[in-house]
Amino acid sequence: MSDTSFIEVSFPIPLNKTFHYRAEGGHVGSRVLAPFGPKKNLVGFVVDRTSEKPSFPTKSIVAWLDDKPFLNPTLISLSRWVSERYLCSLGEALACVVPPALAAPKRERFTEKGLPPTLPVTAPLQLMVEQERALGPILEAVGAKKYHPFLIRGITDSGKTEIYVRAMDAVITQGKQALFLLPEIALTPPFIERLRERYGVDHVGLWHSHLSGGERFRTWKAVREGTIQVLLGARSAVFAPFPNLGVIVLDEEHEPSYKQEDRPRYHTRDVALKRAELCSAVLIMGSATPSLESYWHAKQGHYTLLELTSRVEQRSLPVVELIDLRPPKKQEVSDEDKTKRTRTRGAGSPFAVFSEPLKLAIEQRLARREQIMLFVNRRGFTPFLRCSKCGWVSRCSNCSTTLSLHMGEALGHLPARYMQCHACSRREPVPIQCPQCHSMRLHQYGVGTQKVEEEIKKLFPFVKVGRLDRDIAAKRSSHESIYKAFLSGKLDILVGTQMIAKGFNFPKVTLVGVVDADVSLHLPDFRSAERTFDLMTQVAGRTGRGDAKGRVLVQTHHPEHYALEAAREHDYVGFYEKEIQDREKLRYPPFCRLVNIVLRAAKDVSARDSAEMLSEKLQAFVQDGLDILGPVPAPYSRLRNQFRYQVLIKGNDALLDPCLRFLSHYRPAKAYMSVDVDPADLL
Repeated sequence: MSDTSFIEVSFPIPLNKTFHYRAEGGHVGSRVLAPFGPKKNLVGFVVDRTSEKPSFPTKSIVAWLDDKPFLNPTLISLSRWVSERYLCSLGEALACVVPPALAAPKRERFTEKGLPPTLPVTAPLQLMVEQERALGPILEAVGAKKYHPFLIRGITDSGKTEIYVRAMDAVITQGKQALFLLPEIALTPPFIERLRERYGVDHVGLWHSHLSGGERFRTWKAVREGTIQVLLGARSAVFAPFPNLGVIVLDEEHEPSYKQEDRPRYHTRDVALKRAELCSAVLIMGSATPSLESYWHAKQGHYTLLELTSRVEQRSLPVVELIDLRPPKKQEVSDEDKTKRTRTRGAGSPFAVFSEPLKLAIEQRLARREQIMLFVNRRGFTPFLRCSKCGWVSRCSNCSTTLSLHMGEALGHLPARYMQCHACSRREPVPIQCPQCHSMRLHQYGVGTQKVEEEIKKLFPFVKVGRLDRDIAAKRSSHESIYKAFLSGKLDILVGTQMIAKGFNFPKVTLVGVVDADVSLHLPDFRSAERTFDLMTQVAGRTGRGDAKGRVLVQTHHPEHYALEAAREHDYVGFYEKEIQDREKLRYPPFCRLVNIVLRAAKDVSARDSAEMLSEKLQAFVQDGLDILGPVPAPYSRLRNQFRYQVLIKGNDALLDPCLRFLSHYRPAKAYMSVDVDPADLL
């Protein structure tokens, strides 16, 4: 095309509009260098073109940066959908699609290699009857080459992964590509090994935030050219430039880490549903504990529900025991009766990390040379310091959160012990005496992964212990080396946060200890019970995967809570039925959608006034079925020196639409506003 026309360009900036320029030739989906403002040129994406001259003056572009379309029509359509649903600019949505290394204004020439010949795959395992029954409709949908969403609820170690790879085999046989999504980077080592063994090293790609810019660029390009047949990645891989996508696997679909915390605040599950629809692909969502929303949608017939209720090779589920950490009361039921109900008394010192039953179980497993996993959902050493004389608590000066004690190696001017805020990452030295009353009576309260690791080393000095949490995973390839060391038996005990609670298959693990099950139980969020049940069920599923039976000991001060009792019985359906009734009564998802709005400012009065003004304006949209809640101080009322107030909207799609249109253009005068559509949490 050599004639002059007018193109619509979107820039990766938080401005919710596109711009028109004059241009000769080129293609929709290509990048251009275009003037923006009086003295600046920006790289933008051509999202449309027209021969009609706009009614306003237009400038000419500086240059086309691509000989052929850089983005395919599906990715442009997906970006438009993300922009509309999550209230971000089209440019911000497109920035999710394009790796940062490709933002530089340089011309790139593309080669179209197409998909390589069909590869032989390794011999598949013999499927169980339930697996065969679940695989049948999936293969039928793959053969039809039409959009079809499936939800697999399969208990831990029921063989979901084998179903995933069989579906990918069928897609690759058709000459198409497959996307395999995981919620955590730490989960990638076992899966990437299995996929590369099956499909070949050169045809399986890896995508996550720890890759260098060059690695991401090469992978992105190989996916687009068809060299990579299978891509394994974290949430942003859902935007990879597949030319011929046939199946998307979303493993551990319930995981909150599939929700992006920064703009655009997309949920990977919803984007995957839309991506599969646009590509006429099959979507397979899988979990031992599906989110209540997904399971409800499957029950309503929006997804095809497939269920696996037995472990492979007829292995039994582990016995789960709740250890009651509360001190015994008078005239209480005897310990013997408690044991029969798998609720054991274990209270000792209030400062002890391990109850006597858990300590004894660890000793027994170590004596038998079996492996152990210890789960605690807090990183660091202890959550806070407190003065027992005046009540002072270590708090971040920038946030309304406590400073956690961390232990590390002394590096330069950084001490081996320090206090850190997990909200803003601020670090401070550990005080020797109370800053308020100057007493020496500072005590550590609570338990983190580092303290558990240290306690194990004190109790069992010759045991080899590894730790996996966000502090460790932040170091490049550290999570992979720890995984391999534990799998090979070089480590006896693995201590970790929720990173170790799902996905891993360690056949030698016969004991899982949950050090504190109450961390997530009473958070100010309607999903707190669901999150607790999910974590307990998932972490329990890490044991009993080999020849020996597994055992799970859960330390708690609330053994009677229905989420913990359901986890003890491995009763997902019972938990779902109890929880879904409460959701319906209170009108929470899946019986409505939520929009969480946070107003923040350096001054408390500015944030509060802006939130009150917004709430007043939103009252104009209130009608039966639409609620405006707040404003109230956010659960974390101060973060990074910003005061925060929260407004929550509840309603269905039709009632939310006018609110979202209003919010997409509304800008408060004295505060910054962030809008989270379909939030994963309300903290």
